[in-house]
Amino acid sequence: MLTKREEEILRIVVNEHIPTAMPVGSETIARKYSLGVSPATIRNEMAHLEDKGYIAQPHPSAGRIPLEKGYRYYVETLMDSELPEVEQSLIRHQFQQFNKELEQWLSLAASILSHVAQNTAIITRPKAVEPQVKHLELILLREFLALLILILKEAKIRQKVLAFDEAVSQEELNAIAKKLSAHFSGLTKAQIEATSLEPSPNEERVAEAVVQLMEAEKRLDYEELHIEGLRYMLSQPEFAASNKALEIMEAFEEGELLRSLLASPPVLGRLQVVIGRENKEDIMHNCSMILGCYGLPGEVAGAIGVVGPTRMHYERAISAVRFLSTTMSELVGELYY
Repeated sequence: MLTKREEEILRIVVNEHIPTAMPVGSETIARKYSLGVSPATIRNEMAHLEDKGYIAQPHPSAGRIPLEKGYRYYVETLMDSELPEVEQSLIRHQFQQFNKELEQWLSLAASILSHVAQNTAIITRPKAVEPQVKHLELILLREFLALLILILKEAKIRQKVLAFDEAVSQEELNAIAKKLSAHFSGLTKAQIEATSLEPSPNEERVAEAVVQLMEAEKRLDYEELHIEGLRYMLSQPEFAASNKALEIMEAFEEGELLRSLLASPPVLGRLQVVIGRENKEDIMHNCSMILGCYGLPGEVAGAIGVVGPTRMHYERAISAVRFLSTTMSELVGELYY
C-alpha cells in the first residue's frame, strides 16, 4: 500500500498527464497544489513511486509519467467514478426523445459514450442468453420443399429451407406450424429437446430444424456492433508518429479485434477494466478498455464499452460506461415487459 502522500502525488501525476500527455514535474505539482511540502520533498516521494513501479521518468531531468501499475492503482483506489447529476439528466432526456426503437437507442448510446469519454465507444445488440421461440411459420416453396421462418423472443428472425420425403400442402404446413408454435412458444433449445410430442415424420423434421437454428443462434458471436468515435482515439499523440492508428483501424474494420475484446464480457452490474499490456492482443498493448454489460439477468445481455489509449480519462470513461449500462438495462426492460 502507498502512503497518503504517495497516493496524492500519484493522483496528481495521473490527472496532470492524462490531458497533456506530458511528463509531470515536482515544481509543477508544488506550484499548482497545496500539499504543504517543498518541491524537494515531492521529488523524493516521486522517486519512491518510481522505485515501486507506479511512475517513470522518460528521460533525465524530465518529470514523471504514470505506468500501467500506476493507472491500475488509480482506477481501483484513487478516483471517483460518478457522472455529475446534470449530465445524467441530460442523457436521460436524450433517450426520452426516441420511441421504443432498440436500434436508435444503440446508436445514441454509442454516440453519447464516445463524446463523454472522448474515445471509441462500442455497443452490441443485446443477445439472448438462451434463445427462446416466439413463433414459427412454414411456407410452401415446391411439393417437397418449404421455408421455415423461426421468430425468436428477442425479435430475431431465422430461416431454413426444409426438404420433405413426401409432397406436402400449404394446409398441412399451416397445421404443423400452429401445433409446434403452441408447444414451443417461450421454450429454449434444451426445453424443446425435452418435450414429448409424439410427432409425425414431417413434424419431427420441422422440430429438428428449429433446434438446429436455435443451436446456431446460441453459437453466434455478438453481432450488429455499433462503433462510434474512432477518430478520438486515433487523434491521440500516442498514435501520431507510427502506423499503430492504421493497424488498429484495420483491425476494427475486420471485426476480429472486437470479437477478441468481447470474448469474455463482464456480468451485469460489473465493469471490466483492461489496461495496456493486460490486453491479450499485441496491437492493444498501448490501449485500455472499459467494458460493461447491460440487459436483463438470465435473459438478454449486450456489451458496452470504451477503447482508447492507456493515457485515458478513466474517471470519465468508467462513470459513463457504468451509467449507460444501467440506462440501457432499464430501456431493454421496457421492451421486454
